[in-house]
Amino acid sequence: MPGAWKEPSAAAAVCCRLLLLLLLQPWLLSRAGQELEVGTCEITALDRDLSHPWQTIARQTARCACHRGQAAGTARAKPACVDARLVASRQWCGMEPCEEGEQCALLRNRSGWSCTRQLGRIKTITVS
Repeated sequence: MPGAWKEPSAAAAVCCRLLLLLLLQPWLLSRAGQELEVGTCEITALDRDLSHPWQTIARQTARCACHRGQAAGTARAKPACVDARLVASRQWCGMEPCEEGEQCALLRNRSGWSCTRQLGRIKTITVS
């Protein structure tokens, strides 16, 4: 008799999960293909690697919906739409990519920039 009670409750749990999935499906699908408002960006992927001592390696992917003449870039350490000429000429510091109080410097090969704080902490950002 105890086995008979387990099967209906398991079936009820599966049924509840399916019902919940069916109720949430339209909301989930509408968020997946949602268009961004022009002039805004969102982070779509973020991966952090903490395996190196004293160093954090982060990879971030963003998508932007920019106005004509703008391109996806970074402003104040956040994804933003910036002047496309800055990106095309690789003048990264023109975007003002560092946080308040940090100094921006181009990397020698212009593959990115570094942000330096007064206490000596350096963030290096490369573009791919």
